[in-house]
Amino acid sequence: MYEPQVSWLLARSWSAVTQRILGAADDRRFQSRYRMESCWGSAWADCSPARHGDSARLWELWATVADSCGPWWPDDGVCVVSERPQLLATELVDETVDEVRLHCADGPAVRYADGWELYFWHGTQVPAWVITDPTAEAIDRETNVEVRRCAIEKLGWPAYLEEAGTQLMATAPDPGNHGFELMLYEAPRNQRVLVAVNGSIERDGTRRRYGLTVPGYFTDPVDAAAWTYGLTGAQYSQLLHRT
Repeated sequence: MYEPQVSWLLARSWSAVTQRILGAADDRRFQSRYRMESCWGSAWADCSPARHGDSARLWELWATVADSCGPWWPDDGVCVVSERPQLLATELVDETVDEVRLHCADGPAVRYADGWELYFWHGTQVPAWVITDPTAEAIDRETNVEVRRCAIEKLGWPAYLEEAGTQLMATAPDPGNHGFELMLYEAPRNQRVLVAVNGSIERDGTRRRYGLTVPGYFTDPVDAAAWTYGLTGAQYSQLLHRT
């Protein structure tokens, strides 16, 4: 029904938006879950064979459900039906194609009429505090690496490092990522924070800046970066390119 390029983009957007919401709301007690994954099938109701015969009424009902409500979970003797969200905030993953993901920098990306909300930062689901009140203290308590990354990006690396009480110890050109610097900061609890730029370009054309916790005995950013790969500083310096 669709050109391959169009269907591919629709599938990726579906996975990044609808499936993320359904996954957050899913109740494993409902073993039979038609939900919205199958609503695309209602398009066949407009085809001539579906308008005639014994199945015509079923196709008509299927199309009506797909057009009038949100997710739905049928089970023995009960069917849970949801309204569609009041708020659905997305962003383009790539300016050159119409692929989207959930994202909102100043509030929930998804909100339903009963007040249920979901927060997303560039496609990653995060707790509300990451968007509404990110602090260095909350970030340091967080154990999920992806949530920590999102919170630091929201707060900003300079603000996080300042709030966390870190001090810049040394900088050095990154041998494995030419044109970018490695920055080594002091940190509490006899640790160091190595700030680097991702060697791979993201789908939106940017490069993520990230921080890695390394042992407190490092004083050379190149040695610290090498340690994260299980290499020596000399070995890391020979890299042509890292990911």
